[in-house]
Amino acid sequence: MDPITHGVIGLAISTFSGTTPSLDNPVAIGAAIGAMIPDSDVVIRLFSDEMTYLKHHRGWSHSLPALTIFSGLITLGLSVMMPGSLSFEVFFWTLMGALSHTIFDILNSYGAMLFKKKRKLNLLTLYDPFITLLAIYLIFSGEKSLLQYAAVVLLFAVYLAMRWKMKQRAHHHVATAISRQYAFKRVTILPSLKAFYKWDFVADTKSHHIVGKYNLFTRKLQIIAKYYKKDSQHLGTFDQSNLGRYFRRFSPNIHLEVVEHDNHIELKAIDLRYYMKNSFLHHGTLYLDRNGEIVESYFHPYKQNKWIPVLEG
Repeated sequence: MDPITHGVIGLAISTFSGTTPSLDNPVAIGAAIGAMIPDSDVVIRLFSDEMTYLKHHRGWSHSLPALTIFSGLITLGLSVMMPGSLSFEVFFWTLMGALSHTIFDILNSYGAMLFKKKRKLNLLTLYDPFITLLAIYLIFSGEKSLLQYAAVVLLFAVYLAMRWKMKQRAHHHVATAISRQYAFKRVTILPSLKAFYKWDFVADTKSHHIVGKYNLFTRKLQIIAKYYKKDSQHLGTFDQSNLGRYFRRFSPNIHLEVVEHDNHIELKAIDLRYYMKNSFLHHGTLYLDRNGEIVESYFHPYKQNKWIPVLEG
């Protein structure tokens, strides 16, 4: 989700305190800022490259210790700008806003680290209209009864359950269709980046990696890309390289292509999760000499013509 949507959700959460969202309400302001502050790890890009940023993004800054520290600092900052506002109530709702950021990142396909490891449930799209409507209702509906708050929580829970069911149905239909033609191993189902009723998938078969889209309403399956899994003695070298270790930690869905040239061997890694503008989002290249020894490697974030050297050896 983008920071503004996170902020709107944080503002909506502040209404559970019984206060009205306004510019002079430290509870509302704290919750909104708290819901946006975890993405402050974007400053990493100012002092480093995209590889370092992607390695740490949605990491420590989204963890419970960091959220607690951020919430404390925000509460202290608000107490300076709004004398008399320093209270546990402001801190608590600021922390709730910050927690909402990490929780919603875990619910989508990017994931986040609340404790020690990054988790993701692949349920929500990056922008979810239903969640946004619930948030807008909470912000602009004025004073609400306990029953209204309970109804919103229930609707949210039912919606998550529905999304889980949709994901399971998509998994069943995709697995069934792929297994008719290939020796099926597993499939990863991801929420579409564009529409809530569509799902992306990465299927792993004995012979191929298959990437596609599935429309739950029309039950139409579209193949976007299909890669043959070529056996090679050099694939293990990729896993042992720094680029390979980064990629394996970065993505669970990788395809490796081996291209042999006269004087060197090229291993191309593709992160199969995100397909945008007729290309996958992240790539990597590892060069070996004819003896299979690592020469150099590069990470290509967002664009294939962006080359970030990876230190090997």
